Amino acid sequence: MTSNILIAYFSHWGHSKEFAEAIQKLTGGDLFEIKTSQFYPEEHDPCSIQAHKEQLADFRPELINQVPDMDQYDTVFIGHPIWWYREPMVIRSFWEAYDFSGKTVIPFATSGDVGIENTEKDTKEFLPTANVKKGMRLETHAVASSTGQIREWLKKDGVIK
Repeated sequence: MTSNILIAYFSHWGHSKEFAEAIQKLTGGDLFEIKTSQFYPEEHDPCSIQAHKEQLADFRPELINQVPDMDQYDTVFIGHPIWWYREPMVIRSFWEAYDFSGKTVIPFATSGDVGIENTEKDTKEFLPTANVKKGMRLETHAVASSTGQIREWLKKDGVIK
């Protein structure tokens, strides 16, 4: 890893990974997949039930990998699917694993129909010493056709010219 931009993501069905890869192509940043030992069912409804139980319990899934040198990054994108109107609890595990003081943090998410507002609010609450910028949410199945929209968002946030 050699960039000052990190694109960290948790992706259960591959859509958030696709979004992360699109950001990586436009920024040249380093990709990092957030992994947990927690098992999530492939089928939507059982996964949704489990995600909801984790939120209600304020559960922190264990991370099974670490960013090798978080200090080298000035800008950290953090992406995920939206589960029960906000970030999966493994994202909170990730937030709590590192010091984001002084870093620019930019959330991104995929969802069928729920916006990113709760994730933006939670990111600011959990990372009060970070500069949290406006995030972007894409329709789950629209990532592949959204390169232009992603580029404009990155320009607006000042990440690319």
